[in-house]
Amino acid sequence: MTEDETLQETERIRLLFFTSPTCFACPDVKRVIENIAGTSMKGMLHVSTIDVSVEQEIAAKYGILSVPVVMMNEERIAEGLITEDVIREKLWSQILPNIISRDKDTRRKESMMILTKNTISSIISQEIVRKNLGDYVHISVYQQVMMSLLQLDPLIPQLLYQSGRELGIFGAAPYYLTVLNPKVGAVKPEERFQEVLLALAQLYSHTNVVPLYHATHCDVAKIEGYTATLRIYELANSAGAINIGEPLCHFTAGEIAGTIEAMIGSATGVVETKCKGLGDDYCEFDIEVYLGKEIGKAPYKVLDVSAQAKQVQFLGDLPAEEHRRQLFYEFIHETTQNGYNSLLMKEALRPNDIDYVHISSLQQQIMSLKFRDKFCGALLYSAGRELGVIGPGKRLIYDLLASENAELPIESLKQATHIMQKYLTHPTNYLSRQHSFVEVFDGEDEDEMFVRIHECAYASGANLSETNLNEVLCDFQAGYLAGRLALVLKDPPIVSETKCHGTGHNFCEFRIEKGYSFDETED
Repeated sequence: MTEDETLQETERIRLLFFTSPTCFACPDVKRVIENIAGTSMKGMLHVSTIDVSVEQEIAAKYGILSVPVVMMNEERIAEGLITEDVIREKLWSQILPNIISRDKDTRRKESMMILTKNTISSIISQEIVRKNLGDYVHISVYQQVMMSLLQLDPLIPQLLYQSGRELGIFGAAPYYLTVLNPKVGAVKPEERFQEVLLALAQLYSHTNVVPLYHATHCDVAKIEGYTATLRIYELANSAGAINIGEPLCHFTAGEIAGTIEAMIGSATGVVETKCKGLGDDYCEFDIEVYLGKEIGKAPYKVLDVSAQAKQVQFLGDLPAEEHRRQLFYEFIHETTQNGYNSLLMKEALRPNDIDYVHISSLQQQIMSLKFRDKFCGALLYSAGRELGVIGPGKRLIYDLLASENAELPIESLKQATHIMQKYLTHPTNYLSRQHSFVEVFDGEDEDEMFVRIHECAYASGANLSETNLNEVLCDFQAGYLAGRLALVLKDPPIVSETKCHGTGHNFCEFRIEKGYSFDETED
């Protein structure tokens, strides 16, 4: 059963779209809603279209005096000429607080433990998962996932912190600490805390014992009782980052908190106080253990970045959220350009280390979020689609179009998919080790194509466990394909993963369909 099928009708978000035959703006708004309902939020939305010229009583009930109007769960969220970003931001602003507050998905612990087993086998036993590529992926792939998520909404940092914390508890880090420092099992709690910090410093430093390559070096800058400060250099999250006025390593902060909780047995809070995203030369995390307090009950602290934010060049008189989004667009462009230079070995992102991280770092980041809540698959898809639309490599796509004498927009889904295959298998894309070879298959009709990706970094190895996750894992990749194809197709496509390492297969397969059209249903 797929994630969409498990989402009950009563849990779906309801959109009411008020329109009329004479409304000149309504067709454009309808296309915006269709794009959202058929792509990143497919299966999450129930859309009802109300023609106010016919359903006058319903229009009067909701006080609709002009169209178009969009309502969500009985609340008017937009009217008039509406952009996709406006509706998407309104939807996520309603969804994210619920994801953050609820704690009922029991799959998280099991999924983390399954992936942990495979990760330990690859790292400690050196059992290579990806025979053709090896088990490392370029740091730019890791960063693009994180940055694409962060730009979606200001609440994402808290969600990433929580996901990182759960990974710290159920993931491989506690085992790695025992390998790096056997003294972490000390009897006295304060002594154990000190030994755990020393082991974390080794874990986040370049080490051949546990070669994750999270960072180049880590110091314990301060220890006072049950408080401490970790200083990490060239952390994978933010290596090469520019100053955007806010910290970037929320997931790592959460993972440190969860790892300490698992080792100490008491609630732990971690806040990043210095970061490349704040213009600092390193990342610094303040740690506090709440001795005797139940695990998971430590407060989530948000760093006041108002002073740092003032140092960032503002982009005109944009609203705060739009200003933040534009900064992240610039950041993604800058980061990916730096990553491209690294791939071509023009300039390293991390001068003291290699610019690759173990795929488990990428996979655990995605899976801890994926299994947090049923809506998080759509969150990953939405982030991937944003990267597909705004990310680097568009010039290469347009060069491939020119080589085939194709004019934009392309009508043929088959032609667009084959161009995408050439793009994905271009030598510069192979350098990132994100995947190996890519195949394309025709569907049953001309409105359907399939893309099969081998050794995908997001999921490879998830099928090695005795327990099948029975879940597709590459929502981000599906969204990315949708965003890339939206650049060349006349109508934005729908991309959904049908087979995955998480469903027991040795590859990841994606179905690509022509644009979505919701049913014209009455309220």
